[in-house]
Amino acid sequence: MRLRRGLRLTAMLAFTGLFFALVFIHKSQTARVLIIHSYDPDYKWVEMVNEGLARGFTGTQNVLFRNHYMDLKNHSDEDFTRKAATLARKAVDDWSPDVLILIDDPAQDLVGRNLEDGPDIVFAGVNGDPRSYYPQTAPVTGILERKPLDAIKETILTIAPNAPRVRFIGDTSSSITAEIPYYSSIDWSPIQWLDPVQVDTLDQWQAAVTQAGQDADLILVTNYRQIRDGKGGPFVRPANQVMHWTQANAAVPVLGIGASNSEDGAMLTVSVSPYEQGEVAAKLTRDILRGARPGDLPVITSKQFIVQICAPAMARWSLKLPALYEAMARATDNFFEKSC
Repeated sequence: MRLRRGLRLTAMLAFTGLFFALVFIHKSQTARVLIIHSYDPDYKWVEMVNEGLARGFTGTQNVLFRNHYMDLKNHSDEDFTRKAATLARKAVDDWSPDVLILIDDPAQDLVGRNLEDGPDIVFAGVNGDPRSYYPQTAPVTGILERKPLDAIKETILTIAPNAPRVRFIGDTSSSITAEIPYYSSIDWSPIQWLDPVQVDTLDQWQAAVTQAGQDADLILVTNYRQIRDGKGGPFVRPANQVMHWTQANAAVPVLGIGASNSEDGAMLTVSVSPYEQGEVAAKLTRDILRGARPGDLPVITSKQFIVQICAPAMARWSLKLPALYEAMARATDNFFEKSC
């Protein structure tokens, strides 16, 4: 009897030891991926990037994922930004990821550039020059967010074919500030590219839209989530109030070039595909987890774009667009008949 109990105890201890050994081996073979978003999970751009990431990681095994959101579209004061950066870097330290995915410029600036001897980095949604964030030898690769300007130019000339004057109006966010040099470096001819305008408050935005109605034939917009209700005041929320006012009061048509502009009320949007940003970031991450070095993976420039249409806003201008625009918007569930 005593021998039988001893054998049973030995078997139980052996089983327990084997179980914990298998758990340890599994954990040691499981990669960790930390995804840090510059903005909040309710921002449409973030939702669509996350959908692209989910598509890109479909079928991936033995990888643990964690998301962290810095929420820098809803807050821009120095104290919040400093705390958000500290928390994001702490998330990196606590999670010890094998690959760190950083989405949008603020995450590169506040997190990526400050990591020494950290994990491999994959970036997405970068409007600026990645060399301004990372040294050439850093273990970094990713996908740039570059507006599809050829498609945007074609759309502008479809709406206003006779050498139109175009004014870009945006908020003072870091993403817009990073993008404007790219816009201004392009040969827009025969379009007349007027000096872009960045504003801080709703009054300034309304004044800029009103002035553009006198100076321009078409207004371009992309981001207005950091337009304040007044000098030093809170941001206008919901942000689509800015677009609703613009669409109702602009004296010339408004073309969106941001991922949710027509959902907010702009008549037509041609923008970078956030789905592509997420899918490419996921693919590059999978390549790294399979053993590729980030420095051997070339940085990719965005190629895909999406089309959105707000039908009620389009009707105001009685514009006739090629059927392809509506077909593309409907195919991607971006044709808004009533709710924009």
